[in-house]
Amino acid sequence: MRTAEPGTGKAARTTQRPRRLYAYVNGKIVPAEKAVVSVFDRGLVLGDGLFETVRAWDGRPQFFGLHFKRLSKSAKRLRISLPMDEAGLERLVDTLCAKSGLTDAVVRITLTRGRYLGGLAIDPSLPPTLIITVAPVSGLPPALYERGVKVAISSINKAAASGLDSAIKSTNYLANIFAKAEADRKGAYEAILLGPHGEIAELSTSSFFCVVNGKVLTPPIETGILPGITRQVLLRILRREKIPYGEVALFPKETDQMQEAFLCSSVRGPLPITRIEGRKIGNGKPGPVFRRLRDLYDRECDADASSAVDASAARPTSRSRSARR
Repeated sequence: MRTAEPGTGKAARTTQRPRRLYAYVNGKIVPAEKAVVSVFDRGLVLGDGLFETVRAWDGRPQFFGLHFKRLSKSAKRLRISLPMDEAGLERLVDTLCAKSGLTDAVVRITLTRGRYLGGLAIDPSLPPTLIITVAPVSGLPPALYERGVKVAISSINKAAASGLDSAIKSTNYLANIFAKAEADRKGAYEAILLGPHGEIAELSTSSFFCVVNGKVLTPPIETGILPGITRQVLLRILRREKIPYGEVALFPKETDQMQEAFLCSSVRGPLPITRIEGRKIGNGKPGPVFRRLRDLYDRECDADASSAVDASAARPTSRSRSARR
């Protein structure tokens, strides 16, 4: 059993020494340093692909059903065949984490249209490329969760980052990369991208939430945001716990009305925001609503891990493991 550092929640950094890392590429599990794809792959040549980033706890992918649903829906939208079902992908992640000696991992699933034959035409007869990598979780010092982070507002509009469809996590991340570069230049942790009307959409690698007059608010999907997995989980928690919430348009000029703010992603979970540009959020410290939601999110992670263990125990082809607690 792995334990997070005190006071930090399950999204905090854990210490582990992985063995040799392994990756999956088109039917083969190989040492990560020997994993290769063709220089003619459309994902490389054209950015023609999509991906999912998943957090694995105790070697098991967290909220994998939600991730797979988004992956399969995006693949259908892009007309890329998904060569494996949910159970098969989940078993692969489990195997890669075990072979790599990782209990706490960042899992990247990448699906591209496969070989490039010249031009832009789509040939449905060509097999896709499926890549899965695992890596240790890093860069999450506990102080971030106790102190909070500063974020900046990017000059890059969310529409530029959306590409064909904002619901697709495309491998073309140029707009997000340069939004993050702007934040780095300002000494900020992340960058907020604005929507078509100047409203807050999302951050370069995460979803946005805030608290106004005791109500938890987040931008609606109609703003053109990615339907983040952790965002979905938090909304589910808010509904179940009957915590007041709303999906409404939010603008930078309303920062002074926010008592709390936080971002969330699959790897980091909820993480408090204490400054937006030069403006302090609330009293400049993580607030009680964030702390409650972080605790509820941790419990949701435990429940998901337990259900995954029960499900795998019922499958004769899968190896059972104990839950975290």
